[in-house]
Amino acid sequence: MDWQLSAADALHTLLRQPRLGLVTDVDGTISPVVGDPFAAQVTPRARELLAALKAHLALVAVISGRSVADVRERVGVPGLVAIGNHGLEIWDRDGARLAPEVDAYRPAIQAAHRALRPVILDGMVIQDKSITLSVHYRNAADPDAVESTFGSIVQAIAGENGLDFFRGRRVFELRPPIAIDKGTAFRRLVEDYALSGAVYLGDDVTDVHALRAARDLRASGACYALAVGVESDETPASVRDASDILLPGVPGVEEFLAWLLSAVSASST
Repeated sequence: MDWQLSAADALHTLLRQPRLGLVTDVDGTISPVVGDPFAAQVTPRARELLAALKAHLALVAVISGRSVADVRERVGVPGLVAIGNHGLEIWDRDGARLAPEVDAYRPAIQAAHRALRPVILDGMVIQDKSITLSVHYRNAADPDAVESTFGSIVQAIAGENGLDFFRGRRVFELRPPIAIDKGTAFRRLVEDYALSGAVYLGDDVTDVHALRAARDLRASGACYALAVGVESDETPASVRDASDILLPGVPGVEEFLAWLLSAVSASST
């Protein structure tokens, strides 16, 4: 547990916070990355630990680029707060809600989907999440070539339809041009649940906004938040740069969750 030694002071301060929350990404964090995005599964150990932490923390939540319905079903922990489509959808104690600005962009998402279908290459998959699109290319014959050449095609289609374009790990994303992301979603959770301490865990470029938000919240004194990055062979440099702590893959996340559960269980006895 090198991370526990290197961040001992920060972790000790975190545990002293009276209202502590945990917010985690899904794919690549509590679910191993697989070639088929529809086959991804949260590990049984991560699911078990998240369920147990619910009894000890003021908030346990997941944030994902997946749709909120997909997130809830895939994580499979009743009562968890779920945020989907990078913050555009939320499912919490008040039920399901969608950012009101999103509806106006549904026709643009549909038009972009129609434009993408005839040009994608073998092995590429379009994931239609109703209010956003993801184009996965991990299983293409040459993913590196797709990244360097096909991205401009997807970006052009996004621009033609008034959508924003993003790159992730072996994925292109098209989203409505709305100032909502995982960082704004994380900040909203901290505020809505009056958290004095919080952890954000994530592994990809889409998590960087939330990792940076955690550090900004801590620096401002608004909440003692820690940015916890998850490493793999494909970890973007921006994730490493934005993280206070780095965990070795999904097993490292499970180790961290187990440590946190042990620590907060001990403090409540």
